[in-house]
Amino acid sequence: MFYILFLLLCIYFFIIFKRIKKYRYNQQEDYIYDLEKYFIKEVNLDTKNIDIKEQNNYDTIFLEIKISSNPLSYFFKPYMQIGDIKHFFEYGACGFRYINISHIKNTHIKTNIKLSSKTSKLYGFKNKIDLDTGNILILAPHADDAEIASFGLYKTAKNITIVTLTAGESGVCNYCNLYKNNQEKSVIKKAQLRTFDAITTPILAGVEFCNTLALGYPSSTLEKMAQHPNNEFYSKIKDINTINDFRKISHAKIKLDAKVKSTYNSLLSDLSEIISQLKPTIIITPHPQIDSHSDHKQTTLATMQILKEQNHNSKILLYTNHLNISEQYPIGDIHSAITLPPNKNRFDFDSIYSFYLDDELQIDKLFALESMHDLKDPTIYISLKNSFKHFKKMLLRKITSKDKSYFRRSIRSNELFFIVNKPL
Repeated sequence: MFYILFLLLCIYFFIIFKRIKKYRYNQQEDYIYDLEKYFIKEVNLDTKNIDIKEQNNYDTIFLEIKISSNPLSYFFKPYMQIGDIKHFFEYGACGFRYINISHIKNTHIKTNIKLSSKTSKLYGFKNKIDLDTGNILILAPHADDAEIASFGLYKTAKNITIVTLTAGESGVCNYCNLYKNNQEKSVIKKAQLRTFDAITTPILAGVEFCNTLALGYPSSTLEKMAQHPNNEFYSKIKDINTINDFRKISHAKIKLDAKVKSTYNSLLSDLSEIISQLKPTIIITPHPQIDSHSDHKQTTLATMQILKEQNHNSKILLYTNHLNISEQYPIGDIHSAITLPPNKNRFDFDSIYSFYLDDELQIDKLFALESMHDLKDPTIYISLKNSFKHFKKMLLRKITSKDKSYFRRSIRSNELFFIVNKPL
């Protein structure tokens, strides 16, 4: 009996260690946000309901709470459920957190966390986002970025243009087993499929085919291109020596040069033409200060440069698909809320906007991500060996809760954006 208990204890601490390590930051520290100018009122959580009569006055509302950890919070997912929407926290979480209560339908509270204080603060944002008449430009560094960050919003909006900047050929090779580990062939196929996905998946949301463009620049090179704007850069894969095979623009309303040199100046010229022809009122693009991917940062920095040069005013909605602190963000299960991300340093924003996805819109988003070849697990041949490998992977993902799947991370009850009113 002693050995069984000792074994169970070892397993318990192994699971805890794995779950804590996955965050890559101290989950027992406060999230740092200065939201005082958005303060609405203090509320008392010492009941089973929360008083937010002011909800109709704001499109986005966050509740600041302070939580404490306990032994069970390392093993069971800590959460607070308000109405029908769950808000998850890190295993063993402690300190100030900001949960998104913008879209709750009733105020009944259910929770398995311990609150350090029964008094909390409400913060509200009035954004007046025009999804009906404005021209909305979505910039996706890679195929699937637009869908992960904003499929629900762009399916609801009227005038959408989606521009994918790179061919997306770099990264994990999902198709090597189909080409007998021939990396060059598998990467070319990956680029072809991602280019196809970039310009066709938006059709599922009612976006006209002529409003999608793929520029074809090499993936994971934008930052280096910016350092040498006149130099030509091509893919790191030796068999890809042109971007024009992945440049799909001839069908688009926006007119760009059909064939270009793969330079940063060409990219700037493309963005300049897109903005001057479209004259967007809203631009959706990655946040360069909190998104860790170099292509994501440079996409927005290049856009900001063009906006300044043209003196063009747009409301800029910034997203992150690769939070610099942790790839585990957003925390929690599929269909739960996206809350404010863990933050240790201040970053720029003028407001915060949460867009609501009802159950049907979440299902639509799931199908959109399903259409993205690169988001799926690698192809598995039907065999006991490969099936066992896949089962082992899924089991470890469940035990350690180390799930980076974009289906978990982005099929949520809302999409979250940080707004800036002028270029950074």
